[in-house]
Amino acid sequence: MIRQYALYIGSVLLLALGCGEEQDAQGTQRGGWGGRTAAAIPVKGEKVVRGDMNAYIETYSRLEAERRVSVLARTTGLAEVLAAEEGDLVRQGQVMVRLNKDELSLNLRQTEDALADARANYDRIKALHERSMVSQSEYEAAHLRLDNAKIALEEAQLNLAYADVTAPIAGVVTQRLVEVGDLVRGNQEVFVIADRDPLLVRIFAPEQRMYQLHPGQQANIAVEALPDTSFRGRIRMISPEVDPASGTVKVTLEVASNGLLKPGMFATVRIITERRPQTLIIPKKALILETDEDDVFLIDDGTVRRVAVELGFVEGDQVEIVAGLQEGDQVVTVGHEGLKDGAAVRLAGEGLPPPEELAASESSGPGGRGFGPPGARGGLSDSLRQVIAEYRRAGKPLPDSLRQVLRAMREQGGGPPSGRWQGRGRGQ
Repeated sequence: MIRQYALYIGSVLLLALGCGEEQDAQGTQRGGWGGRTAAAIPVKGEKVVRGDMNAYIETYSRLEAERRVSVLARTTGLAEVLAAEEGDLVRQGQVMVRLNKDELSLNLRQTEDALADARANYDRIKALHERSMVSQSEYEAAHLRLDNAKIALEEAQLNLAYADVTAPIAGVVTQRLVEVGDLVRGNQEVFVIADRDPLLVRIFAPEQRMYQLHPGQQANIAVEALPDTSFRGRIRMISPEVDPASGTVKVTLEVASNGLLKPGMFATVRIITERRPQTLIIPKKALILETDEDDVFLIDDGTVRRVAVELGFVEGDQVEIVAGLQEGDQVVTVGHEGLKDGAAVRLAGEGLPPPEELAASESSGPGGRGFGPPGARGGLSDSLRQVIAEYRRAGKPLPDSLRQVLRAMREQGGGPPSGRWQGRGRGQ
């Protein structure tokens, strides 16, 4: 009898343990926020939309002035007046520097007297020659002297006029190379003028794409000094030959300065070669970088599927989808790491239980003490840890209901050190 009673008691215990294990297995299979399995993986996603995409050639160069002219002195003299400064706009023929004219004026008077004397001598010799009183050679010598005197006078007049150094073209003074009181000599460079409107940009395009370019084609030009401003340029001319060393073709563009652009600025040139309106677009970060193929994770009813796609144009942080997706499909953009085909996912910030429901489930655990299933790390269930992490990630403060749960755990000794969670919960 005793042996039979012991066997009966053992069978009951085994049955109870088996039921407990089955119930635990069922609870684990159900998962969810109250179970012991981890929740769906939080990810971020964006929908496939339609928009315009462009193919383009992008390169870099420096802005150049269309004309850059050195202003030279035509005569010698001391610089008395500077009538222009660097940065000034000057018109063609405007006086930029005046040289001292005293010596030049004296030279002019001397040549005028010499011309008067030569003319008087010529008139006298001519009268005698008409009466055959002087030889032909004397007459020709007097005539030559008169011509030389006229030339000397013209030269003196030019030198006096050259004392006012003028601008040969209209533009902006980029350099001043003389000071007041300097002795300026003939052919000395005193100023540099640049014509800044329009400015030129010279780029080198690959020969494979040279037939996509043509004179008059529009281009977008941006400079580092004005990152939020774009300037419209156009192709002026294309070189008729290919550089055999680099395999490129020189392309010259022009752009209006608009009073902002200056020669020497570093510019980014983008020439659009083809447009595709209202095509399918996804963010470039949606592409899976772990493989050599072009594929994405498609979010479909709470799970993800790896989908191969065919790419088209790439512009900035967007990429065109030629095949593989449809408008409105949602793809994973953040959270690819460790994600497997068929994994359960949820969008970050969505699918969380209400704080009151979670607090109630945490405080109604086994034995009335709660705070997560037995064996949870530090007394916290996986669901509670995930919710706290979600609130931290979103930068939101913890609800009062959850803070009360954490406070009760600390008071009962079932929770983590107060310095770890209290500061985080209230600070967030």
